[in-house]
Amino acid sequence: MLREVLIVLLVAAFIAGCDGGSDARGETTDTLTAGSTKTKPCAEDDTFTVWCGYKNPEDLAATPDGNYLLATGFGGIPEPVLNEMSLINLATMNRNSVDIKLSKNTWGDPNCERSSLDFSTHGLDIKQRKDGKYMVAVTNHLPSETVELFELTSSHSGWGLVWRGCVESPVSESGERQPVFNDVALSKSGSFYVTEMYDINMPFDELIEAGIAEEDTGSVWRWNAIDGFQIVDGSQGSFPNGVVINDAEDTLYVNYWFSGKTNKLDVGSGTVLATHFGGRADNLTMTQGSVWAAKHDMTVSEYLESCPPDTVNCFLPFSVYELDLNDLSETNVWHYDSEIFGFGTVATPLGNSIWFGSAHGDRVAKYTMEKGGGDGS
Repeated sequence: MLREVLIVLLVAAFIAGCDGGSDARGETTDTLTAGSTKTKPCAEDDTFTVWCGYKNPEDLAATPDGNYLLATGFGGIPEPVLNEMSLINLATMNRNSVDIKLSKNTWGDPNCERSSLDFSTHGLDIKQRKDGKYMVAVTNHLPSETVELFELTSSHSGWGLVWRGCVESPVSESGERQPVFNDVALSKSGSFYVTEMYDINMPFDELIEAGIAEEDTGSVWRWNAIDGFQIVDGSQGSFPNGVVINDAEDTLYVNYWFSGKTNKLDVGSGTVLATHFGGRADNLTMTQGSVWAAKHDMTVSEYLESCPPDTVNCFLPFSVYELDLNDLSETNVWHYDSEIFGFGTVATPLGNSIWFGSAHGDRVAKYTMEKGGGDGS
C-alpha cells in the first residue's frame, strides 16, 4: 500500500505544477482572480456543502473572531509554483485575496529580505503573541525556502496582513543540506516550530525509495531570534507533515506522512509520549480540546481513474480523526466518500461544522456534524 501511495505522490507532484484544466466530473469551475470574488455554492449532497473559486486550498486557519478562514495554496512538490492566500467570509462565503502590506522585518531574521509579495504558500498557523498582537506564520517555497511572518490586522475586508519578516531555511556548513518546509506551529514568544519534509538536495527518486522503506527524511526544527534553528530531539521521521503545539508549549503533535503515524512529543526531553496509527494524515488542527487530523484514503487505481493530470479536482475518499490530547485515542472518526469533494488535506472545526480544504481542487467544503453523511463514530 505504501508503494502505491508513493506513486500517487509522484502523480500529485506533477499536477501541483499545473495551472488547471477541466474538472474530472465535468462541473464548471470559477477562475481564481485577484481581488474580491463572490464564491457560489458548487453543489450539495448528504455530506458536504461546497464553494468553488479556489486553487488548491491546502491549509485553513480560523481568524480570532471565528468569522473568517485564512487559506493558503499548495506550493507543489518537488517543483514549487506561485499561489496566493485567500480570506473567506463565513457569513457570506465571499472570498477575497488577502490584502498584504510590506513593512520592515522586525519579527524574523534580519538577514532575510523580501522585495515582492509573490509567494508559494503551503502550511500556516495563527497565534496571539505575548504583546497582544496576532501573528501569522506561513511556510513558503519561492523564491527560496522560508517561513514568512505577518501581523494579522483588521481591514475593510475583515482582516489583512502586514509582512513583519521572514526566516530562511537553514543551510548546513557544507552546503549539502537544506530543509524543505511543510507546516509551522507558532509560540506566543514569536518563535516557531516547522516540519522538514526532506532535504532540498535529495534526488526525488531517493526520496521515494526512502518512503518505501519508511526511512527518516526530515525532522521538526525550532527557531528563535537568539539561537536560530535547532532540530527538536526525537522528532526525526519519515516525511514530517502537519504540526501543532499545545497551550503550555511543552508538547508537539506531529504527523509523519510516509510512516502513517501521529506522534505526541515532549519538547524538552524529546520523548514520544503517544502514537496514533491511522493512515497518512496531512494537516493537524488543535481546537475544541482535541487534535483533528485529515487522512488520505486512496489506491493508485482510484487516483488515476478519478484524478488524471489534466483535472482540477480530485474526489478521492478521506477521513478525519478527532484525537484525545492525552493519549491520542480516537474520540471521533469520520469517513468521507463524495462525488463533489475529496482528497481533504485539512479539517478545521468551528461550532458544529468542519471546514475542509484540498491540495488538489478548486473548492472548500463544509460538513455539519449534526447533519450526518460521514460515518462518525
